[in-house]
Amino acid sequence: MVLKTELCKFGGAKIYPGKGIRFIRSDSQVFLFANSKCKRYFHRRLKPAKLTWTTMFRKQHKKDIHAEAAKKRRRTTKKPYSRSIAGATLEVIQKKRAEKPEVRDAAREAALREIKEHMKKTKDEKKANKVEIKKS
Repeated sequence: MVLKTELCKFGGAKIYPGKGIRFIRSDSQVFLFANSKCKRYFHRRLKPAKLTWTTMFRKQHKKDIHAEAAKKRRRTTKKPYSRSIAGATLEVIQKKRAEKPEVRDAAREAALREIKEHMKKTKDEKKANKVEIKKS
């Protein structure tokens, strides 16, 4: 059987079913306190981070180090290896990598120029079609 525990809004302690004090503010926000001490301090508008016994203080001042140490895990280092990518074999990739930047830039510019010319051509065709439709 699993018990649904809630956390105290002020102290951060676990509150088991049937325990604690529930406070509902005028804006319908619900606060649950572990005991009257937490409720009193909350209504006095004290900051839980300034009281040493609250979980917020303990987290800010790194008091629960043993809990955090369990969470830290070592990252596995990835070993570098080369393999082919879908659509390109390893030889093609290595050839492109060995290519000089000037050659690569020239090929890129040529491809861009070709795309731009194609787009301009289709745009001109669309304009011509519009003119023909308006004349009809």
